[in-house]
Amino acid sequence: MKRLSTLLLAVAIAALTAVNAQMPRIRTSAPAEKTAQKGAPAPKVKASDKAEGKKAAKAGAAKANRNNGGKKGSKKAVETVTPSSDIYMALKTNVAYDALAVINLAYECQFAKKWTAELPVMWSLWDWKESRGVRTVAIQPGVKYWFSSPGNGNAVGVDFDLAWYNARWDDSRYQTAGRPAMGASVVYAYSLNMGRGWKAEFSLGVGYINTRYNTYYNISNGALIDTRTKNYFGPTRVGISLVYSL
Repeated sequence: MKRLSTLLLAVAIAALTAVNAQMPRIRTSAPAEKTAQKGAPAPKVKASDKAEGKKAAKAGAAKANRNNGGKKGSKKAVETVTPSSDIYMALKTNVAYDALAVINLAYECQFAKKWTAELPVMWSLWDWKESRGVRTVAIQPGVKYWFSSPGNGNAVGVDFDLAWYNARWDDSRYQTAGRPAMGASVVYAYSLNMGRGWKAEFSLGVGYINTRYNTYYNISNGALIDTRTKNYFGPTRVGISLVYSL
């Protein structure tokens, strides 16, 4: 009887051990050291597993930074953008020439931080009266350097002069012969802001012009008197201009 009870006890212990081995373990997100039974040593984490975890964390942070657009990169982009509205452009007319019936219009545009290029065009296709008048077509392309900012304050520059003319004065008429009058000038300008895009610009140019012209009697179909070449040194531009900034 004693042997039988011992045998039954051994069979029961073996059955419980087999059942316990086949039962599935419950997964948990808690650290291994907390899920370990009391008195049992915590499972060791391999160094390679730690390295993989760090790599995954860095990859996640980089992805989040890309999704946010990157504060540093966006700040740099904002600082390097230059709006096109900062470029100075203007239309102007010289009222001093308008008063002499020489219609004119100029366009000025900024091409560098303190530099502008200007193209004035002048024309007069009528006489003041029968014995006096100046018919001309002229251009004075040039550049200016502004000490403050384009269109404000003082500026200096140079321009190049080209003109075709047919002028009559009392008994004589003068007309360009074969080529236009050509020259170059040094220019000083001062621009005064009047508000709402309007400015007043005062300018004076001094330089050299070479011209070849024919002289005729100032009558209808007047005969040719002579042909001359003349070098001129002196004022080449007097400007009192009304300017509108675009």
